[in-house]
Amino acid sequence: MINFKRYRTVALSLCAIGLAIGWGTADVRGAMRRPGTPTLVSPANSATDVTANSTLAWSGSSTSSYDVRFGTQNPPPLVQSSLKATTYATVTQPGAIYYWQIVANNRQGSTAGPVWSFTTASQAGNPPPPPPAPAITCPSDQSGTATAASGTAVAYPAPTVTGGALPVSVVSLPASGSIFPVGMTTVVATATDASLRQASCTFAVNVAPPPAGMPIWGVTTSDVLGTCSAAIHDHYVLDGGDGYLYRTWHPQQDPSGCTFGHEHGDDPALSQNSEIAARPVLFGYVGRRMRTADEPNGHEEAHEGFKVFIANVGDVNDEGRTNRVYSRSVFHMGTGGPKRFTMQHHSADIALVHPEFGLKAFTRLMMDTGGANTVCDPRAPAPTKDVISLASPCKLNSPYEIWGTTQTVQSQGKIIYRSFATPATFDPVTVLNPADPTEKVFAWDPRVATIKNFPSDDWSYFRGCRRESYAQPGYWYNQTALTQFPTDAMGNELPASDPLVIMQTISRSSSVGAPATSDGLAQFKMRRNYCGTGLGLKN
Repeated sequence: MINFKRYRTVALSLCAIGLAIGWGTADVRGAMRRPGTPTLVSPANSATDVTANSTLAWSGSSTSSYDVRFGTQNPPPLVQSSLKATTYATVTQPGAIYYWQIVANNRQGSTAGPVWSFTTASQAGNPPPPPPAPAITCPSDQSGTATAASGTAVAYPAPTVTGGALPVSVVSLPASGSIFPVGMTTVVATATDASLRQASCTFAVNVAPPPAGMPIWGVTTSDVLGTCSAAIHDHYVLDGGDGYLYRTWHPQQDPSGCTFGHEHGDDPALSQNSEIAARPVLFGYVGRRMRTADEPNGHEEAHEGFKVFIANVGDVNDEGRTNRVYSRSVFHMGTGGPKRFTMQHHSADIALVHPEFGLKAFTRLMMDTGGANTVCDPRAPAPTKDVISLASPCKLNSPYEIWGTTQTVQSQGKIIYRSFATPATFDPVTVLNPADPTEKVFAWDPRVATIKNFPSDDWSYFRGCRRESYAQPGYWYNQTALTQFPTDAMGNELPASDPLVIMQTISRSSSVGAPATSDGLAQFKMRRNYCGTGLGLKN
């Protein structure tokens, strides 16, 4: 039995220490540092007789990308921006002085290192052999079903590339997410390296004619369409296999050139796990199966509220932690209206694979989000929605809304799995008025200034697009011989023949608290910015 409770306790204790000394989420101003000053690795500063075409190397901290400046002039010109690596291959001439500088970047700003220099050997020695030419492998043939006479949008996995002189660019035409017509379309993917060497591969996208009379689940309103038409938006649907088409992820910028007034976060094609990538993203699939007296045909969730978060093994976050799990979370958390404050259950489609421990959980559930509480410390335990409130007992340095949610999968009266989801936003569009939770109070309402430590801070640009989420293994209690469990939307057991059944995939395990990060934390935090031109107030 794999049990990580001890390590989870240590992680929770460290979190408690952090809260005690002022790391509370109500005061996140300054929680993330500017990047550290880059440190020289090689070649040594002012070195002479340096081998031709040497590779520059450096190190940094709290950094998401680097800009490289290199040349024979001082200050050196920019030759590479947004570089993720800490090395850069140069092309030099013999007997020349070269200057170089590294600028470290993250969301808080940039930090420039000093200008270093070296002199190449007078006679060019034998340069290192060039890297092998790039090789590209396309995904397998893709398929889809047209939703209109013109076809449908098809998102496909990215090709994989090996070899080549960095950086290597990949262009696929037609692009992933484009509208593909009925019939077969050949996609050509081309990789080009820094030496302009190219490699190509092809695969087919086959689109079947649209089913006759199949309805689309999920109502949208005109104020979220931006400059796109409803017909273009209706292209982004997938067949749920139950007689309905479901709306799915689409880019904010449509390939046709129009711009939607909402966004859905990460492109599902970014997942590097084949099982997760093959699982369709169906907005509203869980809600349609949650029928109540008030909603006998199923629970409608606002389309713009569906947000996708992708985490791959090896991802490094803004805290320098490395991820150990594959995760895709499709959570319903919009901030454009007040309904979320009183709605206890929100849908989540979470696919998680922990390759080190052989753990897998693919769940579609209505997560318990609890009630609306204040974001001030001490925070309420999960399930809860900790939000900005006009009755806040503390002054806020910066905005923050975070939900702690949970739900279980049950079989034969026992809990088989407990799922967790923790979405958050740094720019909620609306805030809570506890005296009237149904009132739409924008974050820039004058009343909000009374709960801010910096009343003059401008929050009028908030669109709910600066978010974070967590890749978090759940708790496995599955000691049965089964891995497939038929349930309702709340995780309660149903007969497999029930028309509203949802099949939950839970691997056999008794793992509790499997670590998600390289340093043993139970959650890998992903903080990302999805803000684009044209986002509306309902996002």
